[in-house]
Amino acid sequence: MAGQGLSGPNGTQVIRVTIVEDDDSEAALLEGHLERYARDHGVTFEVSRVASALDFGTSQRVADLIFLDIGLPGMDGMEVARLIRSYDEETPIIFTTSLAQYAVSAWEVDALDFIVKPVRYRDFALRMDRAVRVLRRTMGRVLYVAAKDAVHVMPVTEIVAVEVRNHTLTYHLSGREPVKVRGTLAEVLERLSDATFVRISNSCLVNMDHIRTIQGLEVTVSTGESLFLSHPRRAEAMARIADYFGGNE
Repeated sequence: MAGQGLSGPNGTQVIRVTIVEDDDSEAALLEGHLERYARDHGVTFEVSRVASALDFGTSQRVADLIFLDIGLPGMDGMEVARLIRSYDEETPIIFTTSLAQYAVSAWEVDALDFIVKPVRYRDFALRMDRAVRVLRRTMGRVLYVAAKDAVHVMPVTEIVAVEVRNHTLTYHLSGREPVKVRGTLAEVLERLSDATFVRISNSCLVNMDHIRTIQGLEVTVSTGESLFLSHPRRAEAMARIADYFGGNE
């Protein structure tokens, strides 16, 4: 499902977007918003649309970003999202829904965001700002980490957090076992300085796309693990996180 993007005019990257929407007018609205956003921000999209879960399941389309209607006939959008996540943990999903209360369930499938219908351009643009930022930082990007017996290839999107203890780095990964290597957090920070990571303590970096809740000094991530947010780092970390998720307010 997840793609690496296409090469567009003058080498620009094309973001493949799939709209899963049974309502023709809602689909047309989203397509119009994508066209306007592309003009306003100099982004190139390749947009396709399917009208049902069945069509989506048989389309074999490669997508970098999916807009998914929760209220699909037959198999609803949440069921489709769970199916997607059973084989694809990376492709960002933005739900569209007529009922805001259903959007809470979006976090169960690691959705990037949700928009309440009818989709207004201002709300859409805020969500797209974040989606494009995430895609530009992560599409096709991998981190190569050398251990004594192997070189580990880790897509940046799969790195949930990085912790250090006694000069040993532990990369917590989505969907697979942690990777441990010798090194320093400063080295990791330098390599991931332009990615979606925030330092929450002297010994821990967290990928903000994997943060699910922050309660007091406890940060819960997508793997279910709880990480410590230190007092000295809290103000700066919370400011960065608030800025990153500002489009969701």
